[in-house]
Amino acid sequence: MDAAELKQRIKQGKQAVGTWAQMASAEAVEMAGKAGFDFVIIDTEHGYFGLDIAEGLVRAADATGIVPFIRVAEKNPTLIMKSLDMGARGIVVPGVSTQEDAEMAVRAAKYPPAGDRGACPYVRAAGHTAWDWAAYAKDSNENNMVCLLVEGTEGVANFEKIITVPGVDVVILGPFDLSVSLGVGGEVHHPLVEERLSSMCRLASKNGVALAGVIFELQPSDIKAQLAKWTGMGSSVAIVGGDKMFLASAMRLAAQAASEFK
Repeated sequence: MDAAELKQRIKQGKQAVGTWAQMASAEAVEMAGKAGFDFVIIDTEHGYFGLDIAEGLVRAADATGIVPFIRVAEKNPTLIMKSLDMGARGIVVPGVSTQEDAEMAVRAAKYPPAGDRGACPYVRAAGHTAWDWAAYAKDSNENNMVCLLVEGTEGVANFEKIITVPGVDVVILGPFDLSVSLGVGGEVHHPLVEERLSSMCRLASKNGVALAGVIFELQPSDIKAQLAKWTGMGSSVAIVGGDKMFLASAMRLAAQAASEFK
């Protein structure tokens, strides 16, 4: 799946499923692509690596046909520009709390006149000058995706303003962050959390913005149940697990099985 197809699927409300990459491992990204995920979010905020390592992970995604996003380390226009320059087809901006934060993210991700992203024909995303600039810039503005991670009480309070910003494609609202803001910290399936998520899904949908569900479960039956829940609330984008979560879970199961023979 390429970036244009993924963006179109999301706009049409068709299911798109991704996962997190928090390890500095190109092999893990390749595994995600081979497994059949539609997109991968390379996490430079909580992953212990920078954009120099992330570039190799973007290449691994390109090689296996999975659309690469980069979660930048902070809401910083330069980091957004560099992430897209290296070939990410979407950016995830953390800590978005206000309409101004959202507007900054869109401007940083778009070339003029749609935004103020710095232009350089030598970057990897532009084929190191091998591609026609006008065609590249048009494709970048139209098909790269802007995803906002709305966190904390301020972000929740300003949610309606945030989703009205033109150019915002997806909002990620972690159930854990929401539970904390609602005073039920850690209870991600609390009725208050479920009710607020459902309300936010409806608001986002009215503004043409997808709200991505974050799924922590690892058992297939539980994942399916969570996907059904999010679909029922009007969201067709889901982020399921992540490389560390998958590996740690498999290790625990193996260790538990082996411990029976001690």
